[in-house]
Amino acid sequence: MKYICLLFCFFAFSCKQKDTIPSSIIPPEEMEKILFEANMAEEFVNNYVMRDRSKNKETEVRREYEKIFFMHGITEQQFKKSYDFYRSHPDIYKMLMDSLDAKAQRKRSETYSMPD
Repeated sequence: MKYICLLFCFFAFSCKQKDTIPSSIIPPEEMEKILFEANMAEEFVNNYVMRDRSKNKETEVRREYEKIFFMHGITEQQFKKSYDFYRSHPDIYKMLMDSLDAKAQRKRSETYSMPD
């Protein structure tokens, strides 16, 4: 019986996810929202704000990012640290990007679907 218990404990610890997300990192669900909004902000700047040639693209994108960070109650440093973490963990990053892509596909379908 001791061996079964020991084997179970060994199995449980060996199956632990090797890429756990530290508490200092923005959770994947929140990071997905932030990245989605950042993508939308860049598209907004590229398609609308930049029609005014007197505006600087980098300044306008930074301004939009600051709004996003404020809305989510994070700093630029927290975002960068979290983004770097996800980039350094390809398995988690892939899931994050796949989820982000699926969300974008749903939004496009909703936007361009024909009314009933």
